[in-house]
Amino acid sequence: MFQRDSVGGTFTVAAILCVVCSIIVSLTAVGLRPIKEENEQLAFQREVLTVLGLYDREKNKTEEIPELFKQVKPLLVNIDEGKVAETDKVNAETFNLQEVSANPELVVDIPPEKDVAGIGAREKFTKVYMLTDSNGKIDQIVLPVRGKGLWSTMWGLLSLDGDGKTVRGLTFYADGETPGLGGEINNPRWKAAWSNPECPKVLYNEQGEVTISMFKGGVTCETPNSEHRFEALGGATITTRGVEAMMHYWLGDHGYKPLIKNMTSGQLQVATASN
Repeated sequence: MFQRDSVGGTFTVAAILCVVCSIIVSLTAVGLRPIKEENEQLAFQREVLTVLGLYDREKNKTEEIPELFKQVKPLLVNIDEGKVAETDKVNAETFNLQEVSANPELVVDIPPEKDVAGIGAREKFTKVYMLTDSNGKIDQIVLPVRGKGLWSTMWGLLSLDGDGKTVRGLTFYADGETPGLGGEINNPRWKAAWSNPECPKVLYNEQGEVTISMFKGGVTCETPNSEHRFEALGGATITTRGVEAMMHYWLGDHGYKPLIKNMTSGQLQVATASN
């Protein structure tokens, strides 16, 4: 039996409290993990739905996400081949892009001359999301994109029209850019230019080359080459260049160009996709 008022007793009580608290915290973390994972999944699905134009934060509720997402067709693809992935290295159901992109066995190094996005390496496999029309034709395809900004890696989702070149939407779901400056990539007004049907943006020219530039000042439908120009973020030159660079990389030969080519030629079969 120890004396509680002694130095040894004090240390013993403190040690016991530390162990008990550690156990409680660990059990709580384990118990809440399923809830955390479910919330993260719902948040990501919401971003996919938003960039597809199927979810409006002011009109829709979180409870609607699972039902709305049934319209979306996820598909695990091999980026190099531009085809449906045939692999047991990743699980389509539990696929986590950030975990895959951090696994040395599941990434390929990007040649320095092609690494304009500044990410060093990219995953071999990824999950894209498609929306089809009533005839089963691909209406939109959502592609995960990322690139270096000023302070962080910007993780986003780019939606392309079924023609494989016209932008239908862009959103970022993770970044650490400066609020009010680079953080304006999340400003609804700025993102609206990427999904304006009255002034559509086209990311490839007639030769199939990625053609996009950021323009200082307002861009209207009357601006010369407006279909290839986007408004630069004021006071955020490096972030703006980062967005431009990631488009050039991910839409290029080392990125999704093979996948987009197969999609537009009909070789990417939506029927193989599943929810």
